[in-house]
Amino acid sequence: MLRKSVLVAATAALLPVPALSQSAGSPFMDDAKAGAQLRSMYFRRDLPASVQESWGLGGSVWGRTGYYNGWLQFGGTFYGNAALYGPDGRGGTNVLTPAQNGYAVIGEAYAKLKYQEHEMTVYRQMIGRNPQKAEGVRGIQTDMNYLGTNDTRMTPYTYEAVMVNGKIADSLWYQAGYVDGIKDRISEKFVSMSRFAGANKDSGLWNAGLQWQPVKDLWVQGSYYSVEDTIRIAYTDVDWVNRISKESYYRLAAQYTDQRSDGANLLTGSQFKTWNTGVYGEYGWKWLTLYGAAGWTGDGAAIRNPYSFGPFYISQRIKTFSRAGEDALMLGSTFNLAPLGLTGFSFDFNIADGRHAIDAATRASLPKWREYDYDLIYRFAKESAVPGMRLRLRYGTVREDFGTRTDKTDDLRIDLNWGLNFN
Repeated sequence: MLRKSVLVAATAALLPVPALSQSAGSPFMDDAKAGAQLRSMYFRRDLPASVQESWGLGGSVWGRTGYYNGWLQFGGTFYGNAALYGPDGRGGTNVLTPAQNGYAVIGEAYAKLKYQEHEMTVYRQMIGRNPQKAEGVRGIQTDMNYLGTNDTRMTPYTYEAVMVNGKIADSLWYQAGYVDGIKDRISEKFVSMSRFAGANKDSGLWNAGLQWQPVKDLWVQGSYYSVEDTIRIAYTDVDWVNRISKESYYRLAAQYTDQRSDGANLLTGSQFKTWNTGVYGEYGWKWLTLYGAAGWTGDGAAIRNPYSFGPFYISQRIKTFSRAGEDALMLGSTFNLAPLGLTGFSFDFNIADGRHAIDAATRASLPKWREYDYDLIYRFAKESAVPGMRLRLRYGTVREDFGTRTDKTDDLRIDLNWGLNFN
């Protein structure tokens, strides 16, 4: 099993080579890039019996070299977050630590080796960004598979890993590797993939995936993930966009997940097996986008997604509609408000409903869920003093129907995101 010490040694052994042999005027120095990302988020969630509330200010500073002799590159990212507001007893937002403190960590520190259309990335890195996706359409999920960034707060997931990716053919991409550890969004430490999922053992994750584009605007992908004695996941999806005209399109997509325990069944103490499938549709015209999805989960267990936000079409602001036995529907719309004179503004609204979910262990019925989510977004113009900055106001609310009572959860977020390139 590949352990952290091996990953560190592999990176350290490579570090002195370009540093001692390259000078200004070479691609290694001339193609170097650096930048930063400024973030701030206020988060308040009013649960039926408690309140979670935090406000943080931070972001990241990143840098990478050019390629030494066309094959070796180094890069890294420092992440930090300071507490602006964190009342005692209101932790749990994942904006600040549970004790309402800030944090700082080197989340990425990698060496990248390149050969033609293939790359190997060693040690601390971000994983889960797909090489291809449709342009000019809605982002269906924050993460496109089960190994991703979960970048929904101040800091993403990052990993200690050896990953390879590249092209097999002009329309076929691959990604594969071994992931030893993961850093949570609010943590300064990396832990093993099995422990992060909830098992009492240190094991890493093996993964492999393909993405195929047989024709323009049609993507088919599949991935497999395995953590010894913990979990196995197989995932596939298809995504097709049909351009009706320059101003309109429609989009159809479908996905399927098979998930089960592995070996000693350390997650639950016994075997489990479940599945999830979903279909998605979208129509876009000028300033209007309409979309909807349906999803179904097997009654053997709820779907687990410890290493990403999840690829589900119905992963909402507060709830993920993938409980055991659950049937879910979601409808939504996005409006570009520029035709009303509000250039840079957009508004999104969606509603999701989940029913028939059960507790997989006891087979007891779980409450029905209905969630409403609203986003008001402003993107600053390229000509402004803060080009590309995004300011977003988000509100979500959930009603949980237990039959004899209805619980309510409200979720309010205000976030700012601004990326800067230093050169």
